[in-house]
Parts: sequence; C-alpha cells; structure tokens
Amino acid sequence: MLSILFWMASMLFAYFVLKRLFLEQLYIDYVGKFVFITGCDSGFGRLLALRLLKMGVNVFAGCYTEFLQGCANILKQGRRIGRGQIHTVQIDITDDKSVMNARVIRLKYFQNAHLHGIVNNAGVFAIFGPDDWCSTEEYLASLNVNTLGAIRVCHKFLPLVKKCKGRVVTMGSTAGRLHGLYVGPYVTAKFAVEAYMDCLRLEMRPFGVSVHILEPGAFKTDLLSEEAQHARVNKIWEKVPSVVKNEYGEQFKENFKVAWQTGVDLVANPNLQWVVDNYVHALFGFWPRLR
Repeated sequence: MLSILFWMASMLFAYFVLKRLFLEQLYIDYVGKFVFITGCDSGFGRLLALRLLKMGVNVFAGCYTEFLQGCANILKQGRRIGRGQIHTVQIDITDDKSVMNARVIRLKYFQNAHLHGIVNNAGVFAIFGPDDWCSTEEYLASLNVNTLGAIRVCHKFLPLVKKCKGRVVTMGSTAGRLHGLYVGPYVTAKFAVEAYMDCLRLEMRPFGVSVHILEPGAFKTDLLSEEAQHARVNKIWEKVPSVVKNEYGEQFKENFKVAWQTGVDLVANPNLQWVVDNYVHALFGFWPRLR
C-alpha cells in the first residue's frame, strides 16, 4: 500500500515538474495575431500593449482618455516600435454605447482579422475606508468598472474571439480570493468578476475559448499613489454623516490614511513587468494556467 502511494506521489511530482519546467515554457505562434486590451492609458495595460507590439502582435488599445496619457500618446509610442500594428479607441467600459462603438471601430479597421484575445485590464481601486463610510454609490461605482465593465466587453467582443477559438484574460486580484479590512467595494467587485469568469470558462469551453484570471497582489501603479488614496478618503469623509464622524473621529481618518500608505510602501511591488509576463503567458502560452 505504501509503495503504491509513494508511486502515485512520485508521478504527481513528476507531472508538476514537467508542467512547470517544460510545458509552461512553450508558446503558440503569436506573430500577426490581434488582441484587444482595455485600460491602456497607463500601468499594466500600457506596458502590455507595448510588449505585444514588440513581439509582432497587432494591438487594439482601448483608452479611457483621448489625449495626454491616452490614445494619442500610446499610438505615438506604439508606432515607433514598428512590428505589430496598433490602433487606439477611446472607450468607457461603464457605458454600453461606448463599448459597442469600440467594437464597430475594431471591425472597421480589422475587418478580415479574427480576434485572438480580449484583455480586461481596465479597473479602479475602490478603497474608501470602513463600510460605515460607504453608501451604495461607492459599491456601484466599483462594480460598474471592475465587474460590469468586463462583462460589457465580453458581451460585445466574445463573438469575435469565438471565431478563432481564442482567449479571454481578466485582471482579478488577490482581493478576489481573500477579504480584508476597509476594502468592501473593491473586494465585492473582484469576487464578482472572478465568479463571472469562472462561469464563463465553463460555458466557453465547448467553443474552444479559454478564460484566464490574473490575481496579483499590490503593485506600484498610479492606482496606489498616495495622492489618489488621500483624495478618495477625504472625498468620502465629506459625505459621512456627523453621527458616524463622531464615532470614528478625525484622528481615525488621518491614522487610516497613514497606515494604509505605510502598508502599500512596505508590500507593493515595483516590478510591473511580472504582471505583464503573466498576461503574455495567459494569451499565448501553450499550457496557460486558468489562474
């Protein structure tokens, strides 16, 4: 009996080593394929778009802003690279018409090209403080971007991905697996989008479409900047009823801001390319992980 258990454990270990060291290092042919990415204004989305262009992948880059860090800027950067094609579109994933417009523009410019992948990268970091400070407005704002935004994009672009048995890759979070203090709106939305993708994975399997979720921890992007965090907390504090303010006190708010930023400074990873590497593997790995 022990010898059988040892043999089974050895086979499982050998499979794990083979998968990690060999199968997961293989990639499918990616040159010339088309990928649509949301949230290319900055951070992971922008870095992924530029990485794919260098690889010879054609990128349809969705940006929330048209100028500054948005469409015009990444278009200029992308064209310098010169390998893959790049086209940009201004898109607000909280607006159904805007998402449909992005699909129409995509069909206009890439009529004869199948869409290999969707990358639901766009998101907001909805950290405001205790639930006592939040209204349904904060929850809806987070859900509208982090959950419903990804659903809108999938509804409009999945038919194009199904044609070539492509892939859907979505930015989840460790917050989509673990809860925490003072992160109600964000955690709720991340749990929800991961649940949606888990359902979608099963439904798309018969069509040959695979669905993948990235679950990074804290990384030093613009979403985690000290200025942005303080602005969110101060804005929500202004709307908190006087009774609740008296319960917590002004000092609690200030301590919360300092403690949160201290935690970010301690644990946030500055190497954004780690996440980009995982995006690329989810899109083009021969044996990509589901998470």
